[in-house]
Amino acid sequence: MVNTNNNGGLETTEVRTITIGLILSGFAILITGVSYLSNMTFTYQWLVWVIGIAFVMVGLITMEWPRAFKGSTGGLPDGRFKQLLIIAIPLAFIVSSQVCGLGFKACNMVCHLTNISLIILGIITAMRLTKGKAIGKILIPMVVIALLPHCVCGAPINTIWHSWFGGYSPTCEMMPLAASLFAIMSLRGFRTTFSVVLVVVLFAVMLFIIIGSTLFGFPWQGCVNYPMNM
Repeated sequence: MVNTNNNGGLETTEVRTITIGLILSGFAILITGVSYLSNMTFTYQWLVWVIGIAFVMVGLITMEWPRAFKGSTGGLPDGRFKQLLIIAIPLAFIVSSQVCGLGFKACNMVCHLTNISLIILGIITAMRLTKGKAIGKILIPMVVIALLPHCVCGAPINTIWHSWFGGYSPTCEMMPLAASLFAIMSLRGFRTTFSVVLVVVLFAVMLFIIIGSTLFGFPWQGCVNYPMNM
């Protein structure tokens, strides 16, 4: 059983890890949006602004979302709706792994192993949620691995990050991590409806990036400068 506190049934480790994970992933999304606005040129530049500003707004919302832990809980999802939210956790990392190209491709072996590790952690998390078990100790490595700078892709979204971390960036897994944490908050009854909306938005963004980058080279063209065929 989950060790509970006064936060609607979440154990303390879950609350702290989700809070830290959302603040850090939100910051990563925000900086990525700023980097994109600062460095991307495109035929229809207004599209760059739409995407960049959207990233910044989602980043700010994500950083603010843990404030829900200070309020009362909402209704708990159940039935098929609950199952879809549980499935969304590993699915977010699976979908994200396709951004560099369809199939489990990646910029380098570190990126590839990161994808696989997070998919496995997502599956374990989903299974434990299905059984009503605590997930706090699983969320810690999930957050750490997801936000550890490792991406070497030369896309414009990474420009600022690369200047900070010597050519590495944490952008690959920031959106699936946020989506997974939103799903968990919804499953625990915090901002349930709006958390689901954000999960859907992040999935839509990831699919947009996959389709746009693969077919049109926009918002960026695959894993620029560091292709890796696996």
